[in-house]
Amino acid sequence: MTAEQFDILLLDLDGVVYVGDRLLPGARRALRRLRERGTTLRFLTNDPRPTRDEVVARLERLGVAASVQEVVTCGWSTAVCLREAGLASAYVVGSDGLRRELDRAGVRGTDGNEAEAVVVGCDECVSYPHIKRAARLIRKGARFVATNDDPTFPTPEGPAPATGTIVAAVRAASGTAPHVVGKPHPAMFEAALGDRDPAAAVMVGDRLDTDIRGARRMGMSALLLRRGDERPQHHETEVTPDRVITSLSDLLNESACHDA
Repeated sequence: MTAEQFDILLLDLDGVVYVGDRLLPGARRALRRLRERGTTLRFLTNDPRPTRDEVVARLERLGVAASVQEVVTCGWSTAVCLREAGLASAYVVGSDGLRRELDRAGVRGTDGNEAEAVVVGCDECVSYPHIKRAARLIRKGARFVATNDDPTFPTPEGPAPATGTIVAAVRAASGTAPHVVGKPHPAMFEAALGDRDPAAAVMVGDRLDTDIRGARRMGMSALLLRRGDERPQHHETEVTPDRVITSLSDLLNESACHDA
């Protein structure tokens, strides 16, 4: 299985294209070659902190060409979901980038009791008062929306706490389960595919529980990228990819793809 078999390639970012500020080996050349072959690329991330513009700027700093239209973040997808649901105001537990995406979608950020939704993202400055206020607003009737529920994300120092840890705290304090937007739920995959047939697409990700499971639910093929320094994932029997690769370069070479 190689990328030539598909019209559109969906790529997770953290752990597939880069880790932290380091581009992973083979990524730049592979993505350039795929573009030259006419493959449509979409970059997906469950990191709710940056705007799509900021993701493009980060990729360009690493030498990877990208456009805003090719990027699907869970923050942007959350903003679109709120707009489509007619929710015009939200209390945001998260980054300034998430607030900007919501504002661009016409969802006003507020700290007041009039918040129609509570949106939980990820930010190092989230504290107990934020969780307390979020839970209180949810108990008063605000819609609880989580950008994603990933427990960790990859960093050069190893896994770090992610949005899911904050979501779990707000859920425990409010007694309410959230509506979750990010992978493996369908919103981001649907945005990336547009009117394309899922059968013509393949997802490349490093997480079985989000990337591969989400692709399977959509009826897409799925490739798991497992770097040599990674430990095997504990829930490997729950969902399986079509193939396992060790870098994006393997997409150009069928012999480098291994059975799952």
